[in-house]
Amino acid sequence: MKTFVTTIVMSGMAFVAFGQTSPLSAGFTIGGANYLGEIGGKFDPRASVIDANIITTSPAAGVFLRYAANDRIRVSGEVNYIHIRQADKHAEDPARQARNLNFRNRMFEFGFRTDFSVFSISDRRGMRDYTKPGRLSFDVFVFTGCYGVLHNPQAQVTYDPNNEWEDRWYDLRPLRTEGQVEEYATIIASIPLGIGMEFGMGNGWTFGVEGSWRSTFTDYLDDISGMYANPDVLTPLAEAISSQSNEAVITLINDPDSGQVGNHRFSEGGTYRGNPETNDSYGTIQFTFAKAIDTRSSFERALDHISKRR
Repeated sequence: MKTFVTTIVMSGMAFVAFGQTSPLSAGFTIGGANYLGEIGGKFDPRASVIDANIITTSPAAGVFLRYAANDRIRVSGEVNYIHIRQADKHAEDPARQARNLNFRNRMFEFGFRTDFSVFSISDRRGMRDYTKPGRLSFDVFVFTGCYGVLHNPQAQVTYDPNNEWEDRWYDLRPLRTEGQVEEYATIIASIPLGIGMEFGMGNGWTFGVEGSWRSTFTDYLDDISGMYANPDVLTPLAEAISSQSNEAVITLINDPDSGQVGNHRFSEGGTYRGNPETNDSYGTIQFTFAKAIDTRSSFERALDHISKRR
């Protein structure tokens, strides 16, 4: 009888160990987000993530559910809130300062990503044993995936000498500020590329930090892409938002490279408002907290209890 019980216990322990090589975990992220596009920045044209303005970093947060296929690969389903914002007044390029545009975009991401472990200095199985406090661990991983992004760019009218538009944020998509025939898409796709590190703290808890950059398939996260539109095809509000350069701003800049007001307004020959050759992108740096989910059945828990008593 003792041999029989021992055999069952050992078999159950092996089954439990095997089951926990593919655990579920749930957690949340919190950090900051920044963007790379036509507004603000240090350089013209904007070339890389080093051109992002730290002072306009905005909140980012999310929740996720992860499934570890093995010790090297895991897949996550995620829902994230990402806030990006920028204003030409923060630019170092005088021509951008003179353009005097601004935006914010409060976005929701939903999708999946895959993590690939590239370095580990722990016994990962030990971290997945719910019967023990677990051991400290350290992992480095890279990841990519695909997100759907629900976005809604907004802007303020900062040059409002007649106090006509109030100090509020206006939705930009329906205004068609560049004279678009149709509104641009509400939902877009983005591809994240990132790297992170994670620390196991025992009892199934992990803490990490990660950074990623999202490439998108739109140039309208900031509502700017092509030319200034003919005011005749715009509503008064769209005209006020789309072209906000003025003599007071240019005089304050006091730099010949800022140009004249006419350099930042519609003209018959066409005047560029943005750069249609590049899409917008954004990135995040976040802290992550996760807890492994005990997926054992009641039978497996009972076997584990018997094994501990022995």
